[in-house]
Amino acid sequence: MLKRLAPYLTIFLLAASTAHAQSGGGHGHGNRGDGAPSSSSPTAAPAPAAIPRQTPANQIEIVGVVREIAPDSGRVTIAYEAVDALSWPAGTMPFAVSKPSLLKGVSVGAKVRFKLDSQQISDLKPF
Repeated sequence: MLKRLAPYLTIFLLAASTAHAQSGGGHGHGNRGDGAPSSSSPTAAPAPAAIPRQTPANQIEIVGVVREIAPDSGRVTIAYEAVDALSWPAGTMPFAVSKPSLLKGVSVGAKVRFKLDSQQISDLKPF
C-alpha cells in the first residue's frame, strides 16, 4: 500500500515546495525579501511600474571612430560603440551625411560623436 502512495506523496511534496518557492518562502514572515513589508491583503494591487522615457532618435549621441571618408559620395564609415537606446550592438557602417560640410575637419582614425536624423548624420563632432 505504501508503494502505491509513494508517487502521490512525491508529487504533492514537489508541488508544495514549488509553491512555497514561488511565494517567496524562506525570506521571513511579512517581508518580501528586499526589506519592505509585504502586503497582508491578497487583493492589494502592485504599484505601477515606471515607464522609461525614450529619447528621440535624432537626439541620441553615438560615439565611434572614423574608418573611411568618401567626400564625393557624402559618406563616412564609422566603427561605432554599442547604442543601448537604439538596441544596436557595436559595429561598423557607412553613413550618409546630411551636409557635405560636416566632413570638414574630420580625419580617418579620429574619435567622433554624431547624431542621426532620417538615417543620415546630422551632427558630427570630434570626441
